[in-house]
Amino acid sequence: MILDKLLKTTDHASRVIAHPLYQIFPHRLVLKYFNEINTNHIPHHDFKVTVRNDMEKNGLLNPIIINDKNEIMSGNHRFHILTKAKIAGSLFYKTYNDSEAVFLTKVGQKVWNMHLTNKKVPDWSFLFEDDLIKYTEKNMKILQEGVSENTIVRT
Repeated sequence: MILDKLLKTTDHASRVIAHPLYQIFPHRLVLKYFNEINTNHIPHHDFKVTVRNDMEKNGLLNPIIINDKNEIMSGNHRFHILTKAKIAGSLFYKTYNDSEAVFLTKVGQKVWNMHLTNKKVPDWSFLFEDDLIKYTEKNMKILQEGVSENTIVRT
């Protein structure tokens, strides 16, 4: 398996860290080493092959999603592929409820499809399109995090 498209760095202990290409919500990213992550999902071979082929072509496009107990909510196949490739850790999206996990999963699917069709992800406007708006509306808190009143321009 060749993951040469993978964005990665090495930490002070020479461990390799994978970085997702798209980091739409940087305030939700946490660095976790794979030995801290809990997974109880056994990957399906056929889908794992599809995901591996995509990662060989495109790298890691979106962060894997974990909950507050470090359990993988979305991205088990990517996790297993990275683990097998001797990657030690990655930036993960941390969620605090199922609604956030579903929202970030849907965002990741949309970004992945946009990437595959060479559509640019310019800003958050795609979050308010028909296929995502119902998830966005339930999770406005994520969009508001990290935004202080001082950063809002009033005219």
